[in-house]
Amino acid sequence: MRLNKYIASLNIASRREADRLIQNGYVKVNGEIINNPATQVDENDKVECNIDKENKIYIKLNKPVGYVVSSNKKEGKPIYDLVKNDFNDIYPVGRLDKDSKGLIILTNDGVFAKKIIGENTNCEKEYYVKVNDNIPDGALKKLEYGISLDGQKLKPAKIKRINKNSFNIILTEGKNRQIRRMCQKVGFEVIILKRLRIANILLNDLKEKEFIHLSENEIKSILNR
Repeated sequence: MRLNKYIASLNIASRREADRLIQNGYVKVNGEIINNPATQVDENDKVECNIDKENKIYIKLNKPVGYVVSSNKKEGKPIYDLVKNDFNDIYPVGRLDKDSKGLIILTNDGVFAKKIIGENTNCEKEYYVKVNDNIPDGALKKLEYGISLDGQKLKPAKIKRINKNSFNIILTEGKNRQIRRMCQKVGFEVIILKRLRIANILLNDLKEKEFIHLSENEIKSILNR
């Protein structure tokens, strides 16, 4: 097995983070520093990783409309512009489209990220949604149980009505522009979409464009999932 894949399989780091650890000389195989992520290892090899926990960064950001979860300035204003003077080598956990706002988590911990967006994590993500007209109960029921996208039935959602044209929705999957496409399926256009929560991590009263470090309890709540 490739060394980077082996490290990722142990949940020590993501594949991307394993590459960085190897290339920076933090990994030994049988006592020898290895710099090539493609090095082959097996169960008889002794693999050691020197991971400095103090270098782990976990922050939450309130993304405004108009910013993109990308470094491509042609797509819009990158969210990295809001944090680049403070941190290097962090990346977003999941996405939030340009016309949406709210909670984004950024980290350099691949294991932490995988707990949120890895396959079969079933991590809850809660959103506030306002649509362009009064939405009937029947349409909300369809959003909960009856929508298919790209020929695939979506997992059940949880919905709580706020008023005639807005509601909160909780999803455990994250297809591209999922909520907007779901609402289009039942005849409505989303005019406000705001992410409020990822698992136990809440946006709360964090102001737009601002970010803060996650608390130890927030970090542990994800890592212990």
